[in-house]
Amino acid sequence: MLSKIKTNKKNIVILGAGFTGLRAAKQLASRLRFNKEYQIILVDRRNIHVYNGDLYEISTAYNEKMTQACQTKLQDAVTITMKRALKGLPVVHAQSTAKSIDPKNKTVTLSKYGEIPYEYLVMALGSVTNYYNIPGLAENSFPLKTVENALAINCHLDQMFRERYEKKDTHKVHIAVGGGGYTGAEFACELVGCIKKLGHKYHFNPEKDVEISIIQGSDEFVGLGKKVSDITIKRFKQLRIKPITNTRISGYNGKTLKTIDKKGVPHPDIHTDMLVWTGGIMVNPLLKSFPVLHESGGLETYSTLESPHYPKVYAGGDNATIFDPKRHNLVPKIAQLAIQQGRLIGENIYADIIGKKQKEYHPVFKGYIVPLGGTYFVYSRGMVTFAGIIPYMMRRYVDFHYFASWMPFGAAIKKWMHTENIFLQND
Repeated sequence: MLSKIKTNKKNIVILGAGFTGLRAAKQLASRLRFNKEYQIILVDRRNIHVYNGDLYEISTAYNEKMTQACQTKLQDAVTITMKRALKGLPVVHAQSTAKSIDPKNKTVTLSKYGEIPYEYLVMALGSVTNYYNIPGLAENSFPLKTVENALAINCHLDQMFRERYEKKDTHKVHIAVGGGGYTGAEFACELVGCIKKLGHKYHFNPEKDVEISIIQGSDEFVGLGKKVSDITIKRFKQLRIKPITNTRISGYNGKTLKTIDKKGVPHPDIHTDMLVWTGGIMVNPLLKSFPVLHESGGLETYSTLESPHYPKVYAGGDNATIFDPKRHNLVPKIAQLAIQQGRLIGENIYADIIGKKQKEYHPVFKGYIVPLGGTYFVYSRGMVTFAGIIPYMMRRYVDFHYFASWMPFGAAIKKWMHTENIFLQND
């Protein structure tokens, strides 16, 4: 809190407590534990750290009764309190929103605490939903980017079918997913189990009374190549999800969905009761504080993850444009790499403080694990791709390992069992 911020110290300000920011704070704190000259200030508007990889589970988790208690339970399944995450670490959590950055004068202005000078700055704010200025999309669709988004989808699904039941409405419900990437595919597949549970609760036939479609602008889903896409499409058909390819959404008013083909030719309107939008993200608008950005919108970095244009400013995750020195392409913006980047940023800031050479970033890809409903997951790395329950077990181990890195072993097991109990209800 503000009372804990020392005005006579040099500030290392970290904006964002996501995968990159929180890991950078922890790494720095372990190195500067006994340092009296610097203080680490972690800025985030929330008092929780969110494990975004399981948001699709929260958005589709079944609840017998929709209460505040059950929503809290769902949120707890994918979050760690900042108090727990920072326990014993010399890190000040400033629960606030960054309003502006002045890289010339090296200051950050926070909504609650005003202007704060920094010696080092870490940009780890993540991304925001991109609606591409499509008419009606921002106002009428449901994004799936935050834990608040996931809870809103969960509540709306229950409310939509409850109202249908109470009004004795027999019209067929159409739920569309806009965007067939990683998030869209995992949400659509998990939604099927949720609809089955809601069918039992509100007395309707999920197969006859509900249609789920997923709309993709290209001819492949997920974005990991044709093999993964083919597996995904086969899974869609098994689950009675209608895949629509080479189609873009051009408008949505809450009931009527307008789409066009690649050439811009309109398709017939589609009656749609609910649209979940997973079709795009863009960098946080606060990055516009830096006049020199890469064309992708991120802050370009050296291999040390320090900006070449703004000394002592580091970036990772969705805020950074990082080139892989081996593959000579842009590093993907995924959680496993964001964590690696956060760790290296912490190490390199410390190295700079003590006058040592900074390390270069070499991304370590451990493969992609894509959930496609229940315990059916797909693993892909290079030429290796396989599907089934083994990738599911791999993913659950990854989840447990992540929580265990922030809390005692026993507490991590308890949390893991709590989340598994919630997530398996639809399976």
